[in-house]
Amino acid sequence: MKTTISEIVFTYQKSLLEAWKEGDKSWIPDELFVPDEVFNQPHYHFGEYFTLSKFQELGWHGSAYYALGNWEPNNTKYDEGRALIAKYIDPKRLSVLKALREGLLAGEPDLFLYKEDGSVLFVEVKKEKDRLSQAQLDCLSQIKSILNCDIGVVYLSEEEKDYNPKSYELDCVVIPPDWFN
Repeated sequence: MKTTISEIVFTYQKSLLEAWKEGDKSWIPDELFVPDEVFNQPHYHFGEYFTLSKFQELGWHGSAYYALGNWEPNNTKYDEGRALIAKYIDPKRLSVLKALREGLLAGEPDLFLYKEDGSVLFVEVKKEKDRLSQAQLDCLSQIKSILNCDIGVVYLSEEEKDYNPKSYELDCVVIPPDWFN
């Protein structure tokens, strides 16, 4: 089955990104988990946290620090995200995905988003000249096929710059729910 996903475009002010690089992260909503490295690496993570804040405005909660796989099991910055994954993802489906992705680190989407009603969305974030890799496309397809979760791609565009959203066609497999029993 082919699944088409179209980029969602969020625009940001250049001054916000420049302030981020200077260390001003004051606009990050208080309820978002922000590990120290986000503050210690001023040129990274702007896209993830800007996108998290935009989705929060739309009623979503989420994390940039989660793990679908078993990598970095002793890294506590992933604990909250792993607990959320365990709460919202069927453990049998998650086990199948983990087995399929054993040894693969590349490709997991930047964000895990959820709503209290059980809705789940995995989002890859891109900006400027950054593009989706084949590993990222493969992982999104696996998430859609195995976890039966929604997937998306967000492109961050600087205000006043033109950007035409891209669409991606993924090969997904429809797995009957009773297959996991």
